[in-house]
Parts: sequence; C-alpha cells; structure tokens
Amino acid sequence: MVTGRPLGVTLWNVRYRRWLPAMVVAAIAAGTSATLGWRLLVWYRSSRIMQLLQAGSPDSRKAGAWEAADRKTPRAIGFIADQLAASAEPDPQVRESYVYALGRAGGPQHFDLVAALIEREPAGWVRQAAWLAAARLAPERFAELAARHGDSEQPWDQIGVAAAWLELGDVRGVEVLLHWAVRGDAGQRQASSAAMYRRLAPLLEALGRWPLRAQPAEGQTWSPELVAAIADRCRQLDLPAIAADLRRALERSAGLRRDLGRLNGARRRLARLLLDQE
Repeated sequence: MVTGRPLGVTLWNVRYRRWLPAMVVAAIAAGTSATLGWRLLVWYRSSRIMQLLQAGSPDSRKAGAWEAADRKTPRAIGFIADQLAASAEPDPQVRESYVYALGRAGGPQHFDLVAALIEREPAGWVRQAAWLAAARLAPERFAELAARHGDSEQPWDQIGVAAAWLELGDVRGVEVLLHWAVRGDAGQRQASSAAMYRRLAPLLEALGRWPLRAQPAEGQTWSPELVAAIADRCRQLDLPAIAADLRRALERSAGLRRDLGRLNGARRRLARLLLDQE
C-alpha cells in the first residue's frame, strides 16, 4: 500500500515551491495595477467633466452637466450645487441642465437648494426642472412644498408640480399636463408631452389603453389629436386607483428593482469602459 502525499503534490513541492512567493507577489501586483488603473480612469473622467463644466461655452457646460448626471460624479455634482447656490451660472439653459443633474445624481441634502431655486429662479422652464428635482430628491418634502404653492397661476410651475407628482406615480396632475400640452407655448407643450411620455404612456400601455397607431418619440411634442385621444381614454379609467395599485406593487418590488438597478449600472459602466478603450 502506498502511503504519504500523492505524487502530483510531491512534484509540485519539488519543482514549483520556490516560485510560489514570486507568483503571489505577481498576483498582488496585478490586482493593485487593476485597482490603480480603475482609479486613474475615474479621476480622468471626473477631470474631463470638470473641464466641461468650467468651459466658456454654454453648450460645453450643458454637456458636462448631462455627463455628471449620467456618471453621478460627486466632485461635479458638488460644483453644480455651488454654482446654483451662488447664482453664478448666467445661462438659463445651462441652469436647467444643472438642476436636472442635481435631481438625478444629488441627494436629499440638496433639497433646500432646489426649493430656493423654485422661489427665486426667473426662468419658468428652470423652475419646472426644479420641481421635478425636488420630487426626486425628497418626495415627502416635495409634497409639503407643493401644498404651499398649489395655487400658483404660473403655467411653468403648474407643469412642474404636475410632472413631479406624475414622476412619483401620482396622477393628480394629469389634467394639468393635458391642458398645457395643447394650450401652452412651444416649450410648455413639449415639457407637458415629455412628462406624460415618461410616466403616463407606460401606464396606459400596461392597461392596453394606449392608441396603437400613436408612437411619439421621446422629447417629441404631442399633437392636439393625440392629446385629445389620451384625455378621452383617461376619463374612461379610474387612474388614481390604478396608479395607487401600481405604487404598491412598486413598493413591494423595491428590493428587486434596486438589485436590478445595481446590475444594470455595473453593466453600463463596463460597457462605457470597453467603449472608451476602443
């Protein structure tokens, strides 16, 4: 009977044991290099976004804001918040992009800043973006803020509040959006259509009540005929009850959606990393 260690193990000990420390060091070095490489890439991207945000061209600053929102870069979001707080950005279209980025990538600590913008911002479409950001940053505090400004006669504020409620799965502002999608100016019609495209259209599609021949593109202003058709279909449904059921279903699936969001986020980051290296 053969006793002792297997022959393979013995050969490994004899031939390769002396190389084991070097192999361990090489593995650690490879892991360290990968970590360092990733950190350098993150630093490079953050620096590139900051260059865009500090550029002289408004279009570049807008592009920086959109990229900051997409990549959720803390340094860039902090810069955007500081610029808005100091009223340092002169271009209202850039301010709109800044507010959008803050609502998408900021945190509850930015709510007071967004609420202050709603009070002092002269451009109506920027206030509309601020309402949407407020709902995303702190839904409970948004509800209190909306209650204080519920009687606003300004079209942009009405659109902003209605769009923000719809973003939270609350359909109380749908009639307002349907109204301004027809009666507003070009910007107000587009903003109302965009809000309904994001949240109302998927709800009607899920119920089988979306017009089959109507396929508006994202960002496209809806025609008066489409708005009239949607209004008629909404009146035939108990939208508040349906939306409430949907919110409860979303709350029950919150954990799953968070996990899926993390997976999708990792997939997008990996895809961007691979594309950037091409």
